[in-house]
Amino acid sequence: MRRYIAFLGLILTLSGQFNLLLAGKKHSCEKLLGDLGDAQSKFIYCATTKSVPVNLCEGCFDLYHNLTKDYGNLIANDTCAKRYLNSDRINIVANTQGILTSLWQKANCENCFRDNFWMVYNDTSTKLQDCLESASPDIVCFKCKNDYVNLNDFYLSMEKKVGGSVCFDLQDNMNRTRLNWSKTLKCCQREVKLTNFLIAVGVVVLLPIFTFYITAIVVTRRREANHGLLNEQEPELDAPSTSTLITAAVLSTSVEDPVAISARTEKIASVFNGAGTHLLDVSSDEETPRSKKVAHTHLLDVSSDEEAPRGKKVAHSPESDYSSDDEPLEKPKRA
Repeated sequence: MRRYIAFLGLILTLSGQFNLLLAGKKHSCEKLLGDLGDAQSKFIYCATTKSVPVNLCEGCFDLYHNLTKDYGNLIANDTCAKRYLNSDRINIVANTQGILTSLWQKANCENCFRDNFWMVYNDTSTKLQDCLESASPDIVCFKCKNDYVNLNDFYLSMEKKVGGSVCFDLQDNMNRTRLNWSKTLKCCQREVKLTNFLIAVGVVVLLPIFTFYITAIVVTRRREANHGLLNEQEPELDAPSTSTLITAAVLSTSVEDPVAISARTEKIASVFNGAGTHLLDVSSDEETPRSKKVAHTHLLDVSSDEEAPRGKKVAHSPESDYSSDDEPLEKPKRA
């Protein structure tokens, strides 16, 4: 019986210690989460208050490193990491930490402390500001020019070393310094002479016109030169002359037989010398003779052939004769 009571007491003791251990771990996770939230809130407040002019990298350097340290402690505990990270879709703890880390990286804050860039730039910038505050407005540009040139040269060399990823604190400070030097103090004036401006405008306006006319003249002269050259060249082919072409055309023309011409002339003369009331039927075809026969009438047969006999006299007939043409001849009236 005593053994049973002792064993039961041992179990209860172990169970109580385990619960205390779990409670301690739970309290430890809540404490780590609280420390992380406090560090995040302090960094956000610092970044917001030091936004204009930008002094994020130098002013919030310690707070950012505390934030990173607290987040590392939280994820180092497996129980806490499992409980607070990737527990839901929003994942507030991890996303909040990622936003703040991205802000620090986007500002290139790590380059502020590379090769003592911040210290050298701060000393040079302070020297320039002291000169600007002590010098009178009339001679401030002349007196502080060397300090401004030194600061600008150092910034350009620093920008070249980091490949353009200069710490944003230094970028903002240099931009404000340049704006104050050129716009407020008007130490970087670029006077534009009216004469140079008018010359530039005239060149821009007149250059296309001159180019067009010169091109036109050159093209025209080249065409004229090529035309004269073509006229002076001898033809490559032996083309016949004009007189030769005319002679060939005349020789190729068919010549009518003089006998046929004389026969046709006599036929026409016989018509006019014969009876005035008779008609002469003349065929239009000179090579084929035609003969027409008319009932109860005497017709005059006229052939256009070269070997046809000469004109014949035709007796008086009441009917009219038709020529070889398609159009009929009207019957003439008797006297």
